[in-house]
Amino acid sequence: MNILERFLNYVNIDTTSNPELEENPTSEGQIKLAEMLIKELKMLGLEVNYDDVHNYVYAVLKGEENLPKIGFISHLDTSPAAKGNDIKVNIINNYDGEDVLLANATINSKTYPDLKKHVGKTLITTDGSTLLGADDKAGIAEIMTMLEYFKNNNEEHGDIYVAFTPDEELGISTLHFNTTLFNPDYAYTVDGESVGEISYENFNAASAEIKINGLSTHTGYAKDKMINAIRIATIIQNMLPLEIPENTSEYDGFYHLESLSGNVESARLKYLIRDFDKENFENRKEIIRNIVKNLNEIYDNSIELTIKNTYKNMYDIMKDNMYVVNSLKKAILETGISYEIIPARGGTDGCELSFKGIPCPNIGTGGHNFHSVLEYTTLEDMIKSSEVLINLVKDTKDVKVKTMRLWCLFLKKKRTIWFFLIFKDFYKYVKSYFKSVMPYHAIIYYKIVVFYYSDVF
Repeated sequence: MNILERFLNYVNIDTTSNPELEENPTSEGQIKLAEMLIKELKMLGLEVNYDDVHNYVYAVLKGEENLPKIGFISHLDTSPAAKGNDIKVNIINNYDGEDVLLANATINSKTYPDLKKHVGKTLITTDGSTLLGADDKAGIAEIMTMLEYFKNNNEEHGDIYVAFTPDEELGISTLHFNTTLFNPDYAYTVDGESVGEISYENFNAASAEIKINGLSTHTGYAKDKMINAIRIATIIQNMLPLEIPENTSEYDGFYHLESLSGNVESARLKYLIRDFDKENFENRKEIIRNIVKNLNEIYDNSIELTIKNTYKNMYDIMKDNMYVVNSLKKAILETGISYEIIPARGGTDGCELSFKGIPCPNIGTGGHNFHSVLEYTTLEDMIKSSEVLINLVKDTKDVKVKTMRLWCLFLKKKRTIWFFLIFKDFYKYVKSYFKSVMPYHAIIYYKIVVFYYSDVF
């Protein structure tokens, strides 16, 4: 099965996540896609584990023990921001660079100048009434194509871990993620946009829900009695800084009013809060708290605020694990394309996993205009993205982690933590002794041990 066939099979399944639910999986279609992938993975010879309660798929293609273990992740769901069922795929061969006229919409080449980069390619869209689902079914297709390559070619590699997660679009994809079943040395989420894109920074993220309890009375006799919930909602919105997605880019943070509903008696606002900088992020949450606090003093505590943190900026972890990024740069260049470092103005599974001990930056899939009926990808870019994944696996033999793990293989099996603790506590004495005997080997040995056991602490 080629990558296009895979992709079309996957997008044919409606996997729209449901924001009204808070437990994985939030839609039946995600289960259907998971079951399809499990069959394919088993046919490719992978060891598969399936969490049938929460709909997580884990698999590993076994490799050489002396090489680093690498992992890849994509998510099963598609965004509820646009319709995701009854998708009618539109394939345009040899794209000419002009406006893309769909049955129900137009992708304007001036509004979306990246279209010009795809002249001559095979453009894949919908009819303009639904999203395509390249986010993240393009990533899934690319991972599966990479696995097929190594299944069919006798090339040296370490263990290749893959995971497919539910409800990433709702920020709950790692809610029940099992790092015992997915346990590589490092990993990549295949969930970005342009091919060659690298992201190892992302927003700190939170959601805010504001409920307003109003009091309705006859409008002719409402003075000093009525509490108009929907009017208070507009006051809250107007008190926030005008830092919104439409006005921001790159490292700018924002407040995003996701929904507003209600009437005089009750109203509800839902916000997304985003910022790369931790201090600014906390300040944004505090601004909302203060607005609610001040208005509650006026409107008799009629406003309820709930803030939930969603994910953190992975840069806090990645800055000390840049070998993962450097390996990706190399793999992209080997594919014959250039790479671009961009901050991820969103979140991925890799955000949370990085903080769980698996450094996990994000890779572009070749898709564009995600969460929109104007979403598109190209066949050529999906092929290139799968080649990047293949090169990443091939290059594990050159990754710095390999050297350290080879030095520490004898420790790997038993995880002799007690030895490390003793060695660490008495290092100053050991160092002073070896200074006169063999300082180089003593220091190197110590650094190897510390590196290997750093994840324990």
